[in-house]
Amino acid sequence: MKVYIADEKIKMPIANEEVISRKDIEIPIHSKLVRLTIVRAPEGYGKTMLLSKSFSQITDSTAWLTLDEMDNDPIRFWTYVITSLEKSGNMIDAEKVLSFIKTSPPYYMIVDMLLNELNAQRRRVTLILDDYHMITNPVIHNMMNQFIDSISHHIKVFITSRNEVPLSVSKWRTKGWVYEIGIQQLQFQLNEIREFYDKRSSLSRYSIFFYEQVLRITEGWPLGIQLISLIGSAEDPQWNVEESSVLSPVVANYLVYEVLCSLTPFMQDFLMHTSVLQYVTPESCNQLLNRNDSEEVLREIEKRGLFLNQLTDSQLTYTYHSLFSIALQNERRRHFSNDCINEVYVKAAHIRYGQGDYATGIELAIKGELFDVADRWIKENLVNIILSKQTETFMRWMLILRKSSFELHAETLAVYAFNLAIQFEMEKAGVIIRELDRRDQKTGWKKEDSLEDATLILDIVKVFMLFTQGGPTEKKDLGSQGRINNHSFSADSRWKNVLMTYNHFQSQLLRTSLGNRGGLHSIKRLSTLSDVLRTDKFLAHNLAGYSQGLQAEAFYEMNLLSESTHYMKKAMEYTDRHSDAGLSIPMYILQAKMYLANQQFVKAQAILNHAMESTVNTNWQCILIIMKALGYIREGSFDRAEIELNRSYNLTHRQAKFDMEFRVLVQARLHMAKGNTRKALYCIDQVTQEAKEALHIATTIEAKLLRSICMWNNSKKRLAIDILHEALELAVKSGFKRMFLDEKALNPVLMSYIKCRMNFEQPYWKTVPLVFAQSLRTDHIAHRAAAHQSSKPNLTPREEELIKALATGSSNREIAEQLFLSEGTVRVYLSKVYKKLNVSSRTQAILQVKDWQ
Repeated sequence: MKVYIADEKIKMPIANEEVISRKDIEIPIHSKLVRLTIVRAPEGYGKTMLLSKSFSQITDSTAWLTLDEMDNDPIRFWTYVITSLEKSGNMIDAEKVLSFIKTSPPYYMIVDMLLNELNAQRRRVTLILDDYHMITNPVIHNMMNQFIDSISHHIKVFITSRNEVPLSVSKWRTKGWVYEIGIQQLQFQLNEIREFYDKRSSLSRYSIFFYEQVLRITEGWPLGIQLISLIGSAEDPQWNVEESSVLSPVVANYLVYEVLCSLTPFMQDFLMHTSVLQYVTPESCNQLLNRNDSEEVLREIEKRGLFLNQLTDSQLTYTYHSLFSIALQNERRRHFSNDCINEVYVKAAHIRYGQGDYATGIELAIKGELFDVADRWIKENLVNIILSKQTETFMRWMLILRKSSFELHAETLAVYAFNLAIQFEMEKAGVIIRELDRRDQKTGWKKEDSLEDATLILDIVKVFMLFTQGGPTEKKDLGSQGRINNHSFSADSRWKNVLMTYNHFQSQLLRTSLGNRGGLHSIKRLSTLSDVLRTDKFLAHNLAGYSQGLQAEAFYEMNLLSESTHYMKKAMEYTDRHSDAGLSIPMYILQAKMYLANQQFVKAQAILNHAMESTVNTNWQCILIIMKALGYIREGSFDRAEIELNRSYNLTHRQAKFDMEFRVLVQARLHMAKGNTRKALYCIDQVTQEAKEALHIATTIEAKLLRSICMWNNSKKRLAIDILHEALELAVKSGFKRMFLDEKALNPVLMSYIKCRMNFEQPYWKTVPLVFAQSLRTDHIAHRAAAHQSSKPNLTPREEELIKALATGSSNREIAEQLFLSEGTVRVYLSKVYKKLNVSSRTQAILQVKDWQ
């Protein structure tokens, strides 16, 4: 589903003839060094008109976006940015980027994808973000930091804002990337005030004293000058010389008592009613007021200078000056009853909703306190909201509606609870769940046929919370709490094919919200919940498949490889029925790890190559490439590992930050393999801090292991042993074993640690049972022996000759000629060899031979 795109937002306002050209203000359009230009000043300093006038002749490749409070949703914000860039003539594949957004990537991935498109262009690209002060979401600020940090010299960003821009401006100033225009530059000078009045009326000539008074009263504030001009006369106004400046109450008085009251009652009524509209057109005014002459009225009002912005290429499309709009709305509340005001909001909301802009329609309904209308429209568009990824806007609506004590539809509340749970707001999600359960006790809403979907969504939230929070472990406990109902989505349910997103481009399920932040769930609890989840009704929501995948990863980390293989196959069976790369890619990676554990390097690379063929998503491919690099490091092919890592950076641009811990720790291993401990430690430090803040146990252990190896290689053996002990402490508590076995370079540190423990015991070492540390060593030896034993079966000399010939790629006929056999005999031999190797094809046999070599 597409987010409704309001064309008015992405069109540059017209800089009409009366706008004063600011000749003394330099706009760094052609500067190679400057990346960001900030025009910052309070309301009415002409920020928008300055850029509109400067770029009015450079419309090609100049993208304009006027922001409002609804754009605080990152998805909505970047959808408008991408659309604006495309509409302005920039050669970007907007459809590709917008389609990528629908896959629910981490927010910074959206920026990476857009950067790839823009940086590939040769021509100049200009992006103007007007009214950036409307953006208060720190997520968007972080994304903008990433965007500006990464753009090429041919891309320029211009921002207008009333407030200080909450970006990394201080850092950019030192690099010369920022050019700032403030109040001092925007204030009108005496000659500009004179020019302004001359353009307004060529017949009226004022004295120099008049212009000096205007300058003194307004302090060069362009809006104040314009407001004063609306009531100016041929005579010099007699202002009090002692008055210091134009203050907000004075301006409000001008707007209401001098400007608004000077209009006819008909025009006042027209303005107060239409001020609810964000974009004012004759059509919307006619619908709102049940008129057919709004175009004539708008033209008459325009002549009076009451509109500051007319939108480019729009036939009579205007926006009210925000201060004027506020004044009009305040006056509307004074002059009209609540019923009348509500009627205006109802009409305005229905106009936008009827045009397909359900988000703006809902927003207007909420502003007008038409909560029943907003609730109904939200419920009707729940699937649209989820699929278009406007979840942050949805969450803001929920906060407003719940703060007003409005009783929302049960399905809406259930979806709200789900989003809270996904965002780790478990306590708040629990409040919603208990509220819905209490409502059911009073009204029995769960038994209503029309609310079957709401009931099931609520069940899914409960199971998800049990799964992530360590809830009941017995099936009877689950049933006694009423968590599971015996029904599934009906065939005609709108939710039936809406898959919930649990994995946003993570290489392991353990790193996701389901994965206990990198910790290991209790196997008993995992098994119980998995049994409950593996019912038909949950298959459509991929929670069942994820539960099996989590079990596979948990068993692997516990070094129970046969059990891990069993559940990995179960998870892959699910992905065969329901395409979900968020599950299948981590399972392919797990399978590759198992091959690497058995030193079957060719097989590991083969399964990763197969996985890459199964997905077209660039981000999943990048993760697989990083895993390929890890495989080459384990194999000892460091040059090939470096090629793959460089390939991953080139694929997603160097500023890509997805699954950063995975990538950076693989890079650290490569530095370690090449003997560059300093660079390796730098990478490890990066990950350690992030893992500590996010409470990711697995990543913390992994980083400590690599740090311990680095210290050992730097001859800081005592420190290496202490760091290893810290990793073991975490492993004992959480159950991790496999990562200790996978790092071959850790063996001397582990042996030294065990030897120290056997010779003398320190008090602080008691937190790690010695038997646990010893088991890591014995498990490693046992596994190595088993792998060696199973790696090459007993073959006769003749069979070995045949299999070696097979590995060269020879055909049966060529093998027969080399070994002086008939083709029939070769086929008999191959049949016996396949049986001994436990394979069913020529390719599988060749892969095993290459592993032996």
